[in-house]
Amino acid sequence: MFAVLAFFAYVIVSLRIRDAKNKKIKEGIAADGVNTTGVIIDVSSRSGGNSGFINITVSFDYESETGKKISGKADAVIDVMSINKYQPGEAIALRYSRKEPEKVIVDIPNPLLKRR
Repeated sequence: MFAVLAFFAYVIVSLRIRDAKNKKIKEGIAADGVNTTGVIIDVSSRSGGNSGFINITVSFDYESETGKKISGKADAVIDVMSINKYQPGEAIALRYSRKEPEKVIVDIPNPLLKRR
């Protein structure tokens, strides 16, 4: 019984630490980031269940201010009606860290957070 409780405590603490790190990275990019446009290389999707939304993983390439070519990957939720915007060869809005250009956030609004 103790082992099970310890395992769940470990998982919860690990998730909270990961979320805190991700939040810190996003805040850093928002404060001192560089806006750019990348090119979608690949998209894989997973069903959002019976809803009108799709979970996607988008792979993309972009170039830093110094001309360095960088590849990235991000997960997002999109409206099923927007699927044509996220195809290989299409442009995608990005913001990357000026200090660490490999750290990037994708500007894909989450349709689940839109006000109705």
